[in-house]
Formats: sequence, structure tokens, C-alpha cells
Amino acid sequence: MSNTIATALRALLIVTFAPSIAWADDLLVDQRPAAWAFPTWTVQAQAFPADWQAPANTIEDLISRYAATGAEPTTDVSDAGRDPENDVVTIVITGDTGFSRNHSKVHPNGVQKYGKRQPWRQAMAGIAGEINGDINFTNIETVVTDRNNLKRDTKGQRGPFNFRSHPNGIQHLVDRGFNVFSLANNHSMDYGRPGLKETLRHVAKLKQGKLKAYAGIGMNRDEASEPQIVNAKGSKVAFAAIGIVTNNLPRHRAGEKKPGQIAYRFDSDFELSTKRLAETPGDYHMLSIHYGVEGRVRADARQIKEWRRVAAQQKGIDLIVGHHAHVVRAVERAGDSVIFYGLGNFLHHGTANMGGKGICKDFGLMARVHLLRGKDGKLRTRAVEAIPVTKMHIRTERLPPNRSRDRIHALNYLASLLPSDSNGATGIRFTPQKNGTGLYCFEGAANDAGSIGALCHGWKAPPAVPARLRGQISRSCAR
Repeated sequence: MSNTIATALRALLIVTFAPSIAWADDLLVDQRPAAWAFPTWTVQAQAFPADWQAPANTIEDLISRYAATGAEPTTDVSDAGRDPENDVVTIVITGDTGFSRNHSKVHPNGVQKYGKRQPWRQAMAGIAGEINGDINFTNIETVVTDRNNLKRDTKGQRGPFNFRSHPNGIQHLVDRGFNVFSLANNHSMDYGRPGLKETLRHVAKLKQGKLKAYAGIGMNRDEASEPQIVNAKGSKVAFAAIGIVTNNLPRHRAGEKKPGQIAYRFDSDFELSTKRLAETPGDYHMLSIHYGVEGRVRADARQIKEWRRVAAQQKGIDLIVGHHAHVVRAVERAGDSVIFYGLGNFLHHGTANMGGKGICKDFGLMARVHLLRGKDGKLRTRAVEAIPVTKMHIRTERLPPNRSRDRIHALNYLASLLPSDSNGATGIRFTPQKNGTGLYCFEGAANDAGSIGALCHGWKAPPAVPARLRGQISRSCAR
């Protein structure tokens, strides 16, 4: 073995292998960064001949033994010393967001609620630290405008809800880390075409700064359905959004030469949106869907048919993010795809206080989806964290750990109710953590380098729902 290869292999062994090898543990003490001080590291045994004996007395002894076999490393030695976090991409996803009560006037300094004006920073203060992904997504369920003279669209309803938020509020979301928006929902056209044009004008300005992408509405059908590319650590994430329009109103739906929204519940729009997204070159594909009967916690037949079978299994979309019902729904794995059937509310002043609605309905859900880049350049989901939140109607914050863990059990119960699938789709059951989050790890994730391996070290499947919660959960999750 040449000195060059020996030096490279020595570096690779120091960086890669476990403290269970005595000499490696000694060499690594006080040399590896704190972020690498994992409880255990795993030897990639396939890189060694079957008859290799460990531990060796010295690193030179180990290299000599290995060289004598004539085998070549299966890991590229050029990766020695590479920061494993360069290949980790984290997506934070949240549900419905807006700074507006029903048809209230907008103000540049904050939003009116309970007779007081709340500054933007107060609304986000309790949750801003959690918006820490490479990609941070939310659904902007409001018209974005600084005008109070826009005419509301009653949408054929006797008591319509019309939401508009000042652009300063949306700018504050971007300042706190949000960088990907869905604009496709049943409130995008609350102030007709003038309101839609206002939204497009203001978010276009935000894209000149830290906003990376928005999707779902446009000046025509082509624009509204166009997938966007989000760059993250050298990888390309393709993103698209689609959502219901109130009462399936044709005037709210984008046309070939007409502004509007790409509209869920119109089969041709769903086919166009998923087809364009699936065909967009990218290392990962993400679809936002605004849909669901309000207040219902169980995924419905349309979601199973179109989200699971079409979007995930047929089109191969990696991450499907649902919202609209104001309550949380189950999370599912379909092959390597992950489907959130409903995240509930994130931060919206026009929504009700969900506290007191029962263990299955009194919280919202945000999540961190951890991806790892493979040698082929593709990103793949390796772990998912579920984070229950509360006070979504005024000042979102995480639930206390004990209450949060109870909501994880409710989420797992909803997953158990998803219909079975011959292709192996299954509800994701999260393991409650001490900090109140829920954790799910894909096969082998504990062996991944960097933060994913550390996160998933020692991960075990979740316990059964505690007896003290079973009756409460079954009643609250009945529909």
C-alpha cells in the first residue's frame, strides 16, 4: 500500500469508526468537534474482508492487516475529513399562517386581536427558534396587501371569511427564517383578482431577498402550476402547490389567460400539477396541498386515492404536505415518500382558539424532515420529527413536554386508522421523546453520519398508547 493511500485510509478510519475500537477512541478524544461526540459510531463492516479481526493494537497494525488482503476501500477516501453535515438537508414544515382577522384592516406595525395591536415579533417570539431548517415552509392563507380599500369577494357565502395581511407581517416571517411559501388556498382570492395581484406583487419583492420560492397562484394557469426550484446545500428541491378554491368557483381558478389559483378538486389541475412537478429535474420533490373537511381528523378517501396512490406511489413525489382542516391528521410513509395528511394551524389570527377542543384537536403540528444526500446526488428522507404546538390563534409556541407527548400518542392513534395498502404504505408512529417531540427514523438511519445518526442513535419503535389516554384519544379522534 502506498504512503498516500495509507495516510488517506488513516484519516478515514479516524473520522469514521467507532469508539468501541480502543485506539480509535484514544485518538479521537479532544480532537473531534463536539457535534461528532455521538454515543456510538458504527463500523461499516462491509468495507473489510470477512476474516478481519478487530480491535488492532495500533492504527498502523490495522492498516497493515487491511493492506495485506489486497482489498480496496468501499468508501471514497476523498471523503476523509469532509463535514457530514454538508450532505444533510432539513426541511421544516408548518400549516396555515396569516396575520388577519375576518375582513380586518391591515396595519404596518402589527395585527389587531382581542382589542390590542400585537407587534409582529410578539406573534412569532414563542416559536421563532424552531424555524431552523435549510428549507422552512408555511402556507400563506391570506391576501398580502397594504391596502384597506380592496373590495371583498363574498365567494357566494352568507358569512364569508376574508383575510388580508400587511406585507410587513409576511416580511417578518421571512426574517424569522421562512423561505418557501404555498399561496394556493381558499383565501388567496378573498379580494378577487386585485387582491391576487397584490399578493403576487408583494411576494415577488420578498423573493428579491431571502424568500426562495412561492407557488400555487399566478397570472395564468401555466404560472400557477409551475414548479419552483429551491437550492439547499447544492441540492435542488422541486416544489409545487395546489389548493381548493371556495365552492369550486370558476372565477377563482387560473385559466390559460386568466389570473387565479391552480385548484384542487379539479382533476385536470391536479394531474397538471403533479405531472409537472414529477417531471421537473430535481434531487427531491415536495408538493403542498390545501384540502380537507374542516374539523375532521381522519384522512379521507380522496386523500388516500390521490395523495398516496397518485402523488406518492405513481408520481414518486417525496414529500406531500397537507393543511386546511385546522386540525392535525395522520402522517404516512408510502415507500420512501412521506405524507402529512394535515398539519392543522400554525399561526393565524383569524382562526379559533383550539384549546379545549380535545386531545386530538387542540394542537397544531410542525415537523422537521431530515434528508441525506446519497452518492447519486439524490436526497432521501432519513428521519422525521413531529412537534406539537399550541396557541396558534395568537402566539404559537411548543406544548410543554408532558402534554406534547400525549399529542404524539394521539397522532400515532390516527396513523393506526389509515387503511392498509398492498404496496406497503403504513402510518408513521412516532416515538415520544423527553422534550415532547416525536421521532421516526428510517431503516439504518442510526448509522448515518452527522446529525441524523446522532438523532436516531438508539431509536426504538414507539410504545403502545398508555392506558390512561386510550379512552380520551378514541373519543376525541372519533371523526
